[in-house]
Amino acid sequence: MDIYGILAHPAHQSLSPAIHNAAFQKLGIDAEYRYFDVPGDDLSSFMIEMRDNQIKGLSVSTPHKEVIGHYLDKLDPACKEIGAVNCVYFRDGKYHGENTDWIGIKEPIEAVESIEGKRVVILGAGGAARAAIYAMKQGKAGSITILNRTVDHAHDLAKEFQCKFGSLEDFGEADIVIQATSAGLNDPKGVRLIPKEKLNINMVIFEMIYSPKETQIIKDAKEIEARTITGEQMLLHQGYAAFELWTQQKAPRKVMEQAIAEGFE
Repeated sequence: MDIYGILAHPAHQSLSPAIHNAAFQKLGIDAEYRYFDVPGDDLSSFMIEMRDNQIKGLSVSTPHKEVIGHYLDKLDPACKEIGAVNCVYFRDGKYHGENTDWIGIKEPIEAVESIEGKRVVILGAGGAARAAIYAMKQGKAGSITILNRTVDHAHDLAKEFQCKFGSLEDFGEADIVIQATSAGLNDPKGVRLIPKEKLNINMVIFEMIYSPKETQIIKDAKEIEARTITGEQMLLHQGYAAFELWTQQKAPRKVMEQAIAEGFE
């Protein structure tokens, strides 16, 4: 049996095992997707165990995305530009690092709106924002503006990626808004980063957090009837890409969608 898993700390809140185990079962693949809850200080020893046990693939989350690349044999160009690895796969005797987070952002947005030429505002200036910037550049966005509470962080990221920047208070016109902070994560009360009156019906609002399923910005956007994309769509689409890298088979998308829907029940 081939072993895959989610490498994170904490790891057990992830819905990825349900998604991928359902996909393995559907395609009759003799594999199991497990939780690997590994604190940051234990990553080095875990990577030795990964090679010894020939683990076939990993989804990588906090706090390992930005450091796991040092332990791998080869990195995809997207990893180098984004500065993070969220997918590890084993092929031809080597462990490869890939970033599928940007695919998880780009694909759901393009399902409802073309990115090309659009004005994009990204809330946040951390690792998730880096993946969002890369995705929007791949989609040929017309402009990208990074807004963050700490303006210096937005400035540094904007300088690196040649984008505009500002504070959250500078939020203005946008066609696509991407919420890439951790604000409101696992908080049913929600956190309002942008006043509801600054949103409008013509915007596409993309939320990267999937717990809770409806964050404050999603609730506000739905009230004004703007188009919304909730965080589980990113989880699914990056997962489709990861599954196909691991197995070299087409991901059974409907089965994976059903698994995540049951995870929210």
